[in-house]
Amino acid sequence: MFKKLCLLMIISVFVFGGTSVYAEKGASVAGLEHASDEAVFNRVSDWFATVGKSPEEKQVVLAKRKAARIAKKAEKRAKAKTKEAEKGMKEAKKDMKSGLNSLSK
Repeated sequence: MFKKLCLLMIISVFVFGGTSVYAEKGASVAGLEHASDEAVFNRVSDWFATVGKSPEEKQVVLAKRKAARIAKKAEKRAKAKTKEAEKGMKEAKKDMKSGLNSLSK
């Protein structure tokens, strides 16, 4: 009985543990790539922000919130591009140093 239980546990570790090892991207990363500004949590928070307001006020509030989301997304992309450029500069500097070192020897 004990051997069967151990064997079952080992097999389940290989079967269920192997799926995450071979996955390229997690569900959250893939989901974030395709997430839009019209996501459920944005719509719900927009609804709470506009409850009890006139149609004109609702339009103003929604436009401000949408503009803020767009600005935040653009800022996040700019930071990512800056970080990527800095990484590229570091790699280029490292390559230049190694090239100069090889020339001086």
